[in-house]
Amino acid sequence: MILKKLVKAAALGAVLVSGSFFANAAEAGTKVGYVNMSQIVQQMPQREAVSEKLRTEFKDRIDELRSLESKIKDKVETINRDGELLGAKGKTKLEREIASLQSDYKLKAQALDEDNRRRQGEERQKLIMQVQQTVEKVANEEGYDMVVDAATLLWAKPEDNLSEKVIKAIK
Repeated sequence: MILKKLVKAAALGAVLVSGSFFANAAEAGTKVGYVNMSQIVQQMPQREAVSEKLRTEFKDRIDELRSLESKIKDKVETINRDGELLGAKGKTKLEREIASLQSDYKLKAQALDEDNRRRQGEERQKLIMQVQQTVEKVANEEGYDMVVDAATLLWAKPEDNLSEKVIKAIK
């Protein structure tokens, strides 16, 4: 709850600062363009290569989790099917094995999830850096003094949208 309020306050502060920033830029005759960063990142051909790279990187760990799932499922089916034939000791032994496998599964799944999120963030940051460099290049070529993300704008002229030019330059 506190985090949400903090994020809202930061966003409001950014809007207020950017509003005064744009007012100063307009007074100075500064040419301001904008880009839709999320659209650009979504349309980057490199994005699919990064996704494939991450799938390959985590394939073995995902296969290991699937194997654990299968083992757990098989043991649960054995208990359900043959529980009475196993006797109390056999059933208890299987239940412990299942609990151990489930614990192992949870730990490995959590580690995989954390590592996957971290790696996705790293790769996304690389893509964003590439976009920023391309935005700077396109802005200089087009004579813009400043380029902002469309997410911070209330309104702008469509001809100042550099998104398509940046996408073409990246491809």
